[in-house]
Amino acid sequence: MQAEKVRSMSFSVSPNVYDRIHSFCAERGCTSSWLINKAVNDFLDECAEDKADYEAAALAWAEFEKSGSKTFTSDEIRKELGL
Repeated sequence: MQAEKVRSMSFSVSPNVYDRIHSFCAERGCTSSWLINKAVNDFLDECAEDKADYEAAALAWAEFEKSGSKTFTSDEIRKELGL
């Protein structure tokens, strides 16, 4: 299996972020490239999950509205159940 090609990027960070990255990497014994790749990959995965959740919720809401079903407040349910 062939190794994945690496591409370089250049970006700016605040002095505080720079210091935090380098302190973390010094403590953990990892490279800043590894940490930044891990952080960005995790963030992008979370964004993709959020998008999928949003799309599923939007579809469910559209189906609910189309169905004409009624919603009930928690007060209405408590009253109905005698709570």
